[in-house]
Amino acid sequence: MAKKTNYGKEFESSVEESCTEQSIFYFRVRDVFLPPDLRARVRVPQNRYDCLIYHKGYLFPVEMKSTKAKSISFSESMIKANQIKNLNEATRFSNVIPGFLFNFREPENRTFFIHISEFLKYKNIAENELENTYESRVNKSSIPIGICEEIGTELSGIKKKVKYRYWVGKLIDELIGRFNNE
Repeated sequence: MAKKTNYGKEFESSVEESCTEQSIFYFRVRDVFLPPDLRARVRVPQNRYDCLIYHKGYLFPVEMKSTKAKSISFSESMIKANQIKNLNEATRFSNVIPGFLFNFREPENRTFFIHISEFLKYKNIAENELENTYESRVNKSSIPIGICEEIGTELSGIKKKVKYRYWVGKLIDELIGRFNNE
């Protein structure tokens, strides 16, 4: 039986390899696996983030999401409340830039860093149907790629044979320039 491809783990692996190639510190927080029969009896601590990236004196707590859809759902199955809470708590510290890396695999592989503050602002507007100045259509239950283009910073990449390589160093420079005063 062929093993099902986990595109999220593949995306995380590509970002990690890209960081390694660019001499950028990357720490992947490992998920704890519990067999199904133990899950009801054992409490597993939830990870705060998928990874920590450190470069040029800045720490980037990052939660990564990958989809073939044109938007990322706000549902608990896609974005957990504790992930939002922990990323938001990280904004209290100097030289820490927390956010999501949203990877839209189709029609062409595009990836955006969305600062947690921008994400929360959009989510509030979308869910409460508030007036806004976004050019793209606001979706009550998700963040579409058009909004990511408006509020995010794109992570450029290129496909090498099978996997992607991303210019993480370039993204970090842009994020430091954009968020270093917060």
